Amino acid sequence: MLTKTRSALLLASLALLPAPAFAACAINNAPTVPDGATAAPAEMNQAQDAVKAYIVETQEFLSCLEAEAKGNFTPEITARYNEATSRMSTLAMQLNSQLRSFKSRG
Repeated sequence: MLTKTRSALLLASLALLPAPAFAACAINNAPTVPDGATAAPAEMNQAQDAVKAYIVETQEFLSCLEAEAKGNFTPEITARYNEATSRMSTLAMQLNSQLRSFKSRG
C-alpha cells in the first residue's frame, strides 16, 4: 500500500514540473488538397479557404514558438519550426499546382 501511495505522489509531483516552453504551441494537421483534374469548383474553393486558414494558423504557431523560445532555439524547437515552415510551403505549392490543373480544364 505504501508503495502505491509513493508512486501516486511521485506521479503527482511530476505533473507539477514545468513543461517545455514550446508545449503551449500547437498546430493542427494540414488540410487535404483535392485533385484539380477532377475536383468540383466548390471543392477547390473549400480547399483554397482551408489552405489560407492553415497558413495563418502556421504563422501563429511559428510566432508562438519564437515567443516561447525567447531567443533560445533548442534543436527540438528548431526542428518543429523548420517542419512547420516546410509543411506550409509544400501545402501552398500543392494547392497552386492543383489550381493550375483545375483552371486548365476550361
